[in-house]
Amino acid sequence: MIFLNKVSIIHIVTVSLFVKLLALYMMPSLDFPDSKTYLTAGYELFNGGQIEINNVMPIHPILAYLFKSSVLLKLLNIIFATVSVFLVYKLVLIIFLEKRYALFAAFISAFYPYFIFYSITGLTESLYIVLILSSFLLLYNKNFLLASIVIVLSILHRPTLDLLAPLLIFTFAFYVHKFNFKTSSLYVLKYLVVYVVLMSPWWYHQYNKYNQFVRLNLGDGIVWYSGNNPMNMSGGGVTGSTKGDDMDMSIFSHIQDPIEKNNAMKQAAFEFIKENPNRFIELAGIKFIRFWRLWPYAPEYEKPLYIVISILSYGMVLLFSIVFLVQYLKQYFRTISPILLLILYLTAVHMILIGSIRYRLPLEPFLIMFASVASLKIYQRFKGNPK
Repeated sequence: MIFLNKVSIIHIVTVSLFVKLLALYMMPSLDFPDSKTYLTAGYELFNGGQIEINNVMPIHPILAYLFKSSVLLKLLNIIFATVSVFLVYKLVLIIFLEKRYALFAAFISAFYPYFIFYSITGLTESLYIVLILSSFLLLYNKNFLLASIVIVLSILHRPTLDLLAPLLIFTFAFYVHKFNFKTSSLYVLKYLVVYVVLMSPWWYHQYNKYNQFVRLNLGDGIVWYSGNNPMNMSGGGVTGSTKGDDMDMSIFSHIQDPIEKNNAMKQAAFEFIKENPNRFIELAGIKFIRFWRLWPYAPEYEKPLYIVISILSYGMVLLFSIVFLVQYLKQYFRTISPILLLILYLTAVHMILIGSIRYRLPLEPFLIMFASVASLKIYQRFKGNPK
């Protein structure tokens, strides 16, 4: 593609910033209830010394409080989303060693509708994607210490990588970089030391709040039960939707102690799974489809315009990602194995808990990388210049 010879990453990043600022100007009032939750949690932490909301991690509430308003938080998210464009560029360079691939991936990321949409909300996605991409870039560059710090920060932001992180680090060390088993295990041990050090202030906060050790937060009971109960039909954790509710949390309202309530939710979910194994498997399939679906589930976004935009952006990226895996998986398998591990892990987690395209978003920069390589290789072959 000729235009890739005429642009630089600086041009693409600049345009990306402009596009997101323009989107904010056009949709300044795009807000979600979760945004207010983070603002409230930040206020509680800085004014009362303790986050009273039970299902949040501390980093986003801290940022929400420091930036004081949803508008400033959205501007910060725009900066994070713009940085992620540059990180995509750097990752493609180090993985595929081809500047054109990197520029094309960055170009797609700059205009990708889902990234633009989440950048003008007060939600956690934009920073989380930066943390995930940064940690992968550092691990590809063999900077395991700084990568460990960034991964733990991502857990303090959203706890998704908590279980995967040690295996991810070992995969990079042992399989990608070909260190021996002992050295690879030492990198995992160093990560665990970093984990304990950086998580300790949060553990202190949680102990003061609950009078017992709570490693992450009390959100696991909600996602376990909302995804595994007799009411769940969609595979998500929706309430108040015209499509119907996926759960009824009022049955736990009589339990005052938050830890007891969280445990009761998990226990109810486990009993549902044990008593309804076939339904659990059926729901897992529904959640898989929900996680990878081509357009949003929410009724307000199931309109022709949004569906077309989603299919032409995410749908095409998914298609060319599949083409990449079919055609080039063997060639790049060792190098991209940690990315595949992340994709499989997040898919499995949300097939068990709740499925939503919001939880898929951190995977989409990697899908864009795969799609960019596949589409340019096809283009080169079509032009008679296979590479």
